Amino acid sequence: MLAVTISLTLPLLAACKEDSSTGPRGNSSRLAFTSDRDGNLEIYSANADGSDVRRLTTNPATQACPTCGDDSDPSWSSTGRIAFTSTRDGNSEIYSMNADGSDVRRLTNNAGRDELPAWSPNGSHIAFASNRDGNFEIYTMTVDGNSLTRLTTAAGADGGPHWSPDGSRIAFHSERDGNIEIYMMNANGSSPTRLTNNSASDLFASWAPDGQRFAFHSNRDGNFEIYTSNVDGTGLARLTTNTVFDQYPMWSTDGKRIAFHSNRDGNFEVYTMAADGTGVLRVTNNAAFDVQAAWRP
Repeated sequence: MLAVTISLTLPLLAACKEDSSTGPRGNSSRLAFTSDRDGNLEIYSANADGSDVRRLTTNPATQACPTCGDDSDPSWSSTGRIAFTSTRDGNSEIYSMNADGSDVRRLTNNAGRDELPAWSPNGSHIAFASNRDGNFEIYTMTVDGNSLTRLTTAAGADGGPHWSPDGSRIAFHSERDGNIEIYMMNANGSSPTRLTNNSASDLFASWAPDGQRFAFHSNRDGNFEIYTSNVDGTGLARLTTNTVFDQYPMWSTDGKRIAFHSNRDGNFEVYTMAADGTGVLRVTNNAAFDVQAAWRP
């Protein structure tokens, strides 16, 4: 179910070159990710080489409400907290917690669906998608859930917000022009600009740390693959090539690697690769559903 949501709202390891800053397997930071390995969707973290897996949330589903315990969509802040989506209180809302899973705080509370949180670079605001006003739009709020601001008002669904490294702009995907494309707007919602333009679905843009390129996934070549582009939409490069789903790219904070999830080995797992698509490393390895990796700053 989650794979469909990600797509529509919207062990063969290649060695990475060792250097003193990243170690033998690329960026040494941690990743938060979503997994149903313990029965329902929860948030976990692990080192970028797959070691030291820790479960951060524990909300078992019940027979009366099989999806009420689902936690997903982790986003790590520069201040050390993780924002995420949860249905633990009956509908989809935004929460935050410490990096070890403690001090959980509910940030939104309404009858609509709030999902896909993204922290601003300075840790002061969270952007997210919500249908609280009847259609999925992009909103921002302060980290305590206050100062709610609606940024988009288009007729088509908007989702997947991601801040530029300097905090001045937000990339997102939208179906406002008939199919799902990547757009960019100022952080206050002004001057939305369409960056991709084709008959396929382009979604989930992740900004490179230098602010010059973004990664996204697209089915423009028949199935979902990972691509990068300059922030003006030029310079398209395809990074993955296989017959299955490669989705949800997230650029590491040093700009050297991109995390993504893929079912190339039979089920969805988390992988990382160099920013040019080489040096693929499988991070998770189990029979469960591991998706939506987010790097710790």
